[in-house]
Amino acid sequence: MRWNNLYIAGVGSYLPEKVETVDEAIAAGRYTEEKKAMNGYRAVRIAAPEETGPVMAVKAGRQAVARSGYAGEEFGLVVHAYYGHQGLDLWTPASYVQRETVGGTAPAFEVKQGCNGFMAAMELAGSYIAAHSEFPAALVTGGDAFQLPYIDRWATHEQNVDGDGAGAVVLSTRGGFARVRASYSYGDPELEPMGRTGDRWNDTPFQNGETLTLGTRKYDFIRGEDIDFDEAIERISNGVQLSLKRVLHEAEAELTDCRFFLHQQLAETIAVYGLYNLLGVDRASTTFDWGSNIGMVGTTDVVLALDHVIAEREPRPGDLAVLQSAGAGYVWSTAVIEFLETPRWGE
Repeated sequence: MRWNNLYIAGVGSYLPEKVETVDEAIAAGRYTEEKKAMNGYRAVRIAAPEETGPVMAVKAGRQAVARSGYAGEEFGLVVHAYYGHQGLDLWTPASYVQRETVGGTAPAFEVKQGCNGFMAAMELAGSYIAAHSEFPAALVTGGDAFQLPYIDRWATHEQNVDGDGAGAVVLSTRGGFARVRASYSYGDPELEPMGRTGDRWNDTPFQNGETLTLGTRKYDFIRGEDIDFDEAIERISNGVQLSLKRVLHEAEAELTDCRFFLHQQLAETIAVYGLYNLLGVDRASTTFDWGSNIGMVGTTDVVLALDHVIAEREPRPGDLAVLQSAGAGYVWSTAVIEFLETPRWGE
């Protein structure tokens, strides 16, 4: 989708103070030297007991709103994205985020699309305010805290390591420091069983009280008699390539035109072979090395990377950035943004 009047007016982020290093996790028997060498993580941030995903999202959201300059009554939508448990069952965290940030009477929606949730929420929010011209702004937030015994940040996923934190973006149809040139989402539901195979349906969340081991489902999927592993890898590679190709075409840009390539904080082997080598991405254009100290923060890696770039990498007017993410299911979302100015808070 090519955008003519969609902008990013504010960005916010929040990372907890507590740090747990990979070496500390290895000493505690929760991680291994082999995984350290293969995956490239160095540390993660750990939320305090009261810092749930929505609580941290509020902190990031307030920062994004303050930086945007928009007043609460100018927001036509609030969207909250997340990956894991939000602190309470059968609750509406999006409305909580709205109440604690912009207030007002606009609707508040949730998007839960795995690791791709935040990027999906941005595309949906942009479409919403483009169709409702009476409101110039939308707030998109994401936040997650991963706690035992439900999730073991060092072991629940096969390779990726979960860190806690939150991010936020204010989108606007009237102006901002960056213009969204284009966005594109692509889905391949034939890969959906990869996140389900081998497990039974549950009657309640966290039914058995056992820590999730999501890697087991993937192995069960791959071992299935009807599954061609090479075909599954080809489908994933195709999704990554197609989403980038389409969005660059809509943005009238080439990958070599883009100064930054911001992606999820994947394990290093996945990032290298599944993104850099596959797409021809220059690792220096990413924030991988910085992000290895915070881990994969739910759905918000891309916006955290954007905030870091603004603060530390001196983006200039005319610079282009690719924002890319994917979520099991499978759905890939990619956007190209153009910096119109260096945000004042980044100076």
